[in-house]
Amino acid sequence: MSFNDSHEAWVSALTLWNNMTRREQRIIIKLFGGGSLHGDSMNETINLMRLGLITENGLTPVGLEVFIAAFKAQREIRQAEVAA
Repeated sequence: MSFNDSHEAWVSALTLWNNMTRREQRIIIKLFGGGSLHGDSMNETINLMRLGLITENGLTPVGLEVFIAAFKAQREIRQAEVAA
């Protein structure tokens, strides 16, 4: 995989994250932390499953990539703010 391919995948994952509702993002964050889908809205859960980001058992590899891309982007923004 070239840098260009990995950069495009990162941008794609970040775009997907940015297009999610806050509720969908919270579900991803909760599953990353080892939580369950208990009590979550069925609409958001079904949408995330259709996107291939989660299963009944937790995050998929794609869901994990999306979360990591968002986490790294947020960290970079914070570091830039601190450096400014």
